[in-house]
Amino acid sequence: MKKALNSLKAIVCILIILFSFTSCEKAGTELSDLMIIQGIGIDTAQGGYKVTVEILNNEQSGSPSGDSSSENKTKIYNAEGETVGAALMQLTTKSGNKPFYAHNRVIVIGQDAANRKLSDIIDYFERNFDSRASELICIAKNTDAEKVIRAKLLNDTVKSKILEKMLEQSYKESLVPRMRIIDAVNAIKDDTSYICIPAVTVRKNGENEDFTLDGCALFDKDETFSMYLGSGDAQGLAYLNDEIKKGFISAELQNGQRATFIINKGKTHYKITKENGVFHYKLTVDVSCDLEEVGGAEYFSTEYGFMEELKAAVGKTIAKKMENTLTVLKSEHGGDAVHYGKRLMLQDYGSYETVKNQWDKAFRDSKTSINVNVTIRRIGEETFHSKK
Repeated sequence: MKKALNSLKAIVCILIILFSFTSCEKAGTELSDLMIIQGIGIDTAQGGYKVTVEILNNEQSGSPSGDSSSENKTKIYNAEGETVGAALMQLTTKSGNKPFYAHNRVIVIGQDAANRKLSDIIDYFERNFDSRASELICIAKNTDAEKVIRAKLLNDTVKSKILEKMLEQSYKESLVPRMRIIDAVNAIKDDTSYICIPAVTVRKNGENEDFTLDGCALFDKDETFSMYLGSGDAQGLAYLNDEIKKGFISAELQNGQRATFIINKGKTHYKITKENGVFHYKLTVDVSCDLEEVGGAEYFSTEYGFMEELKAAVGKTIAKKMENTLTVLKSEHGGDAVHYGKRLMLQDYGSYETVKNQWDKAFRDSKTSINVNVTIRRIGEETFHSKK
């Protein structure tokens, strides 16, 4: 009996502890009393900032039928304030509900806002209790963030969810670097690194609109917008930053035809030396890929040198993309978005200390050599063993 009583007491204590952990700062708050924010657009306004937020439509979300035909899945609100935080707090006066940031997916920075200090824009999200450090950041290229948040997509859906998926998938396919709140904060604290943020545009699609990823935006060391990198240079930046996940690459063969390869994995290795006062970055890129398609009837045979030609074509294409990106970054409006300075600091702190105050010049004077090792995992069994 005593043993059973002790077990009962233990169960009661466990239940009390479990229920206490389910409580939070907003205990007792109804779902309908919260603005569950999905996406935030930030633009400039007279005397400060304007925010445009996409929030879940709580009335529809709480409907037993789940019918989405009568109301939109989300609502959109605007507010202004002297700072980003003040503008967001003003949202309560528009809806009567309190903003809740824990589910926010993406922060879109408008073109005009990008010309202000980046730290002034993201500081609120770094400090706010509800905000997550993993929130994605993108730039509204040549337009306002409000236009992105209000885009008229084909289906009634959560626009910010579509944008989040597009940014994440593009990062996984090595098309653009990923920029989260935590990444931006770390880059700002770095004395030599420039920040590069994916750029998004809104384009017409008949009577509707689509999101389109359009390269990335480079920010100067003063944290303001400097220039745009095109899609090819953004991909080269991903390779340089050792962010070769998966994806595809198109390479030109000797006969002028093109072949498409699916990248399985990749790794970029760095070795830094100093020659005649100039830093030499020796890069070795290891890439594994599959042949997806190839042009030219002669490539249906098993002729000697076929695999070597494919490897050479892939290696040349990857190296060229990386070299082109470095050329842009070393131009007048460019900067060290490939973290050459940080890599030097980690490998040779003494040398880094001597040049960190003039790093822009040292970066532009630096030399880079690129060696690409390509492995073709498969070319298609039927294609390889047949002739036409």
